[in-house]
Amino acid sequence: MSKKLSAPIIWLVALSALLLLVFLLTPTFSPTIKSAGNHTTFLPINLQTVSLKGLTQVTEITLPYPLAAATGSWCTWGGCDIGPRLYHAPLTDGRTLIGWTDNNGNGHVSFISGSTIQTTVNFSGREVRGLFAHNDNSFAVLLFDPATDIMWLSRRASNGNETWATNLNNPGNIPDFWLGDGRLTYGNGLYQAYYTITGGGHYGDQLTFVNDSGIIQSGGWGWGCSHSMAQLVSYHPGLNKHIAICSSDCYAVKGVLINDNQRIYEADGNCGGNVSAQLGQMALGNSTWKLVFNAVDRPCCNGQGIAFATIQTNFTSSFVWLTQTDGSTERDPVMARLGTGSGSERYLVGWMTNNNNVYKLAIVDGSGNFVFPAEEVSSAGIRWGNRDDSFRTRADGTVSWLQGDAQSTQLRLYIFDGDYFLN
Repeated sequence: MSKKLSAPIIWLVALSALLLLVFLLTPTFSPTIKSAGNHTTFLPINLQTVSLKGLTQVTEITLPYPLAAATGSWCTWGGCDIGPRLYHAPLTDGRTLIGWTDNNGNGHVSFISGSTIQTTVNFSGREVRGLFAHNDNSFAVLLFDPATDIMWLSRRASNGNETWATNLNNPGNIPDFWLGDGRLTYGNGLYQAYYTITGGGHYGDQLTFVNDSGIIQSGGWGWGCSHSMAQLVSYHPGLNKHIAICSSDCYAVKGVLINDNQRIYEADGNCGGNVSAQLGQMALGNSTWKLVFNAVDRPCCNGQGIAFATIQTNFTSSFVWLTQTDGSTERDPVMARLGTGSGSERYLVGWMTNNNNVYKLAIVDGSGNFVFPAEEVSSAGIRWGNRDDSFRTRADGTVSWLQGDAQSTQLRLYIFDGDYFLN
């Protein structure tokens, strides 16, 4: 004779079936959970098992000489100190090319394997101000000679021997790094060198194109954004275009400018060094460029901390805010793309807050939506330089960057594996 199930057992069976159904129907990644400001935020389900700190490895490299000292400069609405300028280029064979200047003003480009310096090319009396590595491990380096006030672009074979060197100076204007930086990239047979200059008591910037034979080409300019507080350059192989971006407190207009004439963001400025926006880094989208910058809120100009911009092939642009503050503490934004394919766009972004010296990393998609929210990483010893441009995508799709303290012989190479976010 059959027996009826008791009510508690029936409820237990029903609850178990419901939990099984929820488990089977729950996606494993990125449901929409909330809106943040003017864009949607996505978070993975299993936040407890993923840590950006845990996906970042650090390699300690001991340099033969101490790094250069910190120097005074101008950053976001006021003066600042910037650490030694560091440049790095991941090589296709897994090694890393590192450009640095020591405390005596001598520049160096070192080939790094793991934590070992295999060889170093030395530049006596010349500072490294930009670096680009080619697929055959040859490279080009921007070298500033303060004794003669000359900026050189030097092309080097993979063994470090010089192929050619070109003097980039224009009459009456000399390189000067009290305000901005030096940047170098390459594409479609052209090097693109961009850096701050001074002339006639004023500060601007210079953009120069040089071909594979070391001959200066048309394009660029002899005097651009003024005052030019920071510079970025990039080449997009899919679009077959170069781009240059500056942060200006005065000319041609105040704000973040593309190619010296198209404004991405209107900033405040006093034409004397103060500007309310500062550049971070650029990365390649499938058919666009991406840019991060920081901005403080001013009566003229809305600033909410960290912005994520998309720049189209015709150089029109739009941006969203990754933070929703008054921008008074967010500084030093950085970015690089995860992976090497042309599929879903994922970017490692970061910034620091200068009121507590906390560094944060996050993952966003091509629209600036959070795939993984900002996570503090300072507790794991993860940092980067101020007004930095050292985040790079490696041949295996990971992202690496450098950090080194002023007058220290210790250099840290960080490598972030973001494959989890590409699946």
